[in-house]
Amino acid sequence: MRMLFATLWILIGLVVVGGIYWSFLITPVSTVVALGMSAVLAIVGLALIGLIANGAIEIWARGFSIAGVKRALRSIPAIVPAGLIVLVMWWITSRLELSVAHNSGPINAWFIARFGWDDMSWLFTAIRSLATWLRWVVGGMMALSLMAGVLAIGWPAVGQVAWLRRALRPRAIAVATVSFVLLVALPWTFVVPWRPESLPPTSVETAFIVVKLGVVAVMFAAALALIVREATPPPAAAAPAAPPLPASVPL
Repeated sequence: MRMLFATLWILIGLVVVGGIYWSFLITPVSTVVALGMSAVLAIVGLALIGLIANGAIEIWARGFSIAGVKRALRSIPAIVPAGLIVLVMWWITSRLELSVAHNSGPINAWFIARFGWDDMSWLFTAIRSLATWLRWVVGGMMALSLMAGVLAIGWPAVGQVAWLRRALRPRAIAVATVSFVLLVALPWTFVVPWRPESLPPTSVETAFIVVKLGVVAVMFAAALALIVREATPPPAAAAPAAPPLPASVPL
């Protein structure tokens, strides 16, 4: 049941964030007012991403409740350090890809001279795949695990290493990788651009596209829900400590 609630929560959130992102794209920046509106939309979108992540973590940790939504709202600022993790991971991987692209000629020449291999496209494809994995899977797990730690014990979690150990557990990385490949990467590569040749250019085509993208969105949300589950501490660790009972109750 928690899987269903987490998936629905993420799916609804993705639709709302997608609408805000579209509004951000079509908002002109030719005036100060329009530029300010773009900034507001960006901040609101980032806050909603934090709410979506926190809400999904709460669902896995304690189940869906109004109190959980309130805790998710209070912990929205945790998206800031989590976002910094993602940005750093993107910067590192982008530098890696840029360095490989700039040195592709010498790399090819070295393999030809050393092993006689004249086609190293597989190596560059592997490096791009590694960079994508580090960005979306490892970086995403680290960011979500940090947010889960803040929800569990508050801001002191940022200075601890428990969230990092939880994010880099072999099982967590394996589940996140499989979920990303099967429910995100493959549908994005093969399902999103797919269109049957016999499909007529009428309202049938529009209905097909809507259904297709809807199915893909559900798959994306399910993948994110599974990844969030791996980043969330066990319920016992996530539950807030109960206040101690009094030694005696006065009558």
